[in-house]
Amino acid sequence: MMKILTVLFFVVLGVMNVRAVDYDAEFCRLGYVEVCQLDSTIVVDMKYSGRDNFMGVNMYGDLRKAYLRPEIASKLLMAQKLLRDKNADYTLVVYDAARPLSAQKMMYDKVQGTEFEQYVANPYNGGGHHCYGCAVDVSILYMGIPLDMGTPFDSFSKLSHTDNEKANLENGSLSISAYKNRQLLRSIMTTVGFDVEPCEWWHFSCYKIEDVREKYPRLDF
Repeated sequence: MMKILTVLFFVVLGVMNVRAVDYDAEFCRLGYVEVCQLDSTIVVDMKYSGRDNFMGVNMYGDLRKAYLRPEIASKLLMAQKLLRDKNADYTLVVYDAARPLSAQKMMYDKVQGTEFEQYVANPYNGGGHHCYGCAVDVSILYMGIPLDMGTPFDSFSKLSHTDNEKANLENGSLSISAYKNRQLLRSIMTTVGFDVEPCEWWHFSCYKIEDVREKYPRLDF
């Protein structure tokens, strides 16, 4: 019981510290751009600004905007155009974008030592693409409704993996519609230069992580 209370104390403390940050000021200071300012047709639903995430807590405080490095944002805009050229009733929805290191630490501390650790980049050895503004978590809406992707966003399961989809399709774990929807999303994102994450259908990044850490400052707030 004492261990659980200690963990909860630090989670709450972390949330309080996150909320004290002026995110808009920090991202603007670092030269980041807000996605919706560039293209208002892209929907933003920041999952870590509420409780609809694997942590079950708000880790971003009042942050409701999706920020990315300018060159990454430009790729996302191209992806949106490709998608809407296919069907004007489609739109990308952003679930997460640039991520402060404080939030990454909260996530990792939650899963460290569990079977879910593989799904969260270790912030103590440099962090992942999100902490450098070079990754985005996205899906597709059709007339405002999320397409079936087989699992919800943030579902830490084998069914979320992108490297076993044909097997899951064949054994009935993944429907044909979900399979095709994932293919559509990946086709759009990879065409404009994003890389696929083997463990998460929603996660797309740019550049090798070693290059990212050398080229860009980490979001240390």
